[in-house]
Amino acid sequence: MSDKHVFRLDELAELLGAQLVGDGETQITGLSSLSDSSAGDLTFYADPRYEDAVARTKAAAVLTRSELASFDGPQLILDDPFLAFLALVDRFHPPAEHIAGISENADVAAGATIGDGTTVYPFATVGARARIGAATVIHPGVHVGADVVIGDRCTLWPNVVVREDCRIGDDVIVHAGAVIGADGFGFARRGGAFIKVRHVGSVHIENDVEIGANATIDRGTLGRTLIGRGVKIDNLVHIAHNVQIGEASALAAQVGISGSSVIGQRVLIGGQAGIADHVVVHDDAILLAQSGVIGEIEERTAVSGYPARPHRETMRAQAEIRRLSSLKRRVRELEARLDVLRQESSSSSSPQKSPQESKDE
Repeated sequence: MSDKHVFRLDELAELLGAQLVGDGETQITGLSSLSDSSAGDLTFYADPRYEDAVARTKAAAVLTRSELASFDGPQLILDDPFLAFLALVDRFHPPAEHIAGISENADVAAGATIGDGTTVYPFATVGARARIGAATVIHPGVHVGADVVIGDRCTLWPNVVVREDCRIGDDVIVHAGAVIGADGFGFARRGGAFIKVRHVGSVHIENDVEIGANATIDRGTLGRTLIGRGVKIDNLVHIAHNVQIGEASALAAQVGISGSSVIGQRVLIGGQAGIADHVVVHDDAILLAQSGVIGEIEERTAVSGYPARPHRETMRAQAEIRRLSSLKRRVRELEARLDVLRQESSSSSSPQKSPQESKDE
């Protein structure tokens, strides 16, 4: 193949197993979206909502499911253009290479175990009896506490904290500033004062999990907080003590989950949703953004609003709320008309003088 940053289109077609329509000698120098493209870029079209953007794109070529009449340049045709696009990212933007080994400016306690091919950068600390697997990258400023276990091929970005006794599986990514294993928010109130409850449990994170920047996952009070295989956690998410999150669930930014709640498998939680303590959310549920969950959510149910209820119910309720101003106006109009009718009725029911009585006067 050619230089790793420049490819001919026919090379990419062969790499992806795509059908090539147009000039295979077209030089591709980068990847871009439809709207943010320039000469030499390869883009993708996978959503009919962006059909107008295809005609306006400046990209040199496009990945698509079927040939596009609205695009004059060469095209690569395959079943899933977006996944194909993702497969090319490493080709045009190769990941940084890390030199395996422990920096002389890292602080690794005696008795800690570091696997083959692992990199420990300057100013990282690794506590006593900690075990870090093979081909893992520990960036500057990371703190790995005593008795922590971290698996193979993990990446801990700068200033991550993993406190004592926590467990992290293989192929886990933890972004900068995340804290795993802090004490939970546990206090006993006596006589108007708060008495701290020590948290002596741990956090267990299974394989293929990604944790966003500045996310916080508290350790269990006695047992463990569990993050299941394949879970994806966005930035600024808070997961309290003893929470359990099932496999392949995803949490968007600013989600908060209170202590001892149980989240099932493949659950999707939108941004700023909040879940009360000891709540159960069953498999395949969807909690839309800003949902306030205070009770059990059944499987395969989409909920929204506060308190969270089935999304269609919430939408109906919101529609009724939007009608309140017009309903209020109609009520006032009807009240005014009723007052007029009352006045007319009162006037018509008053005693009438006969013509003779009026004459005698």
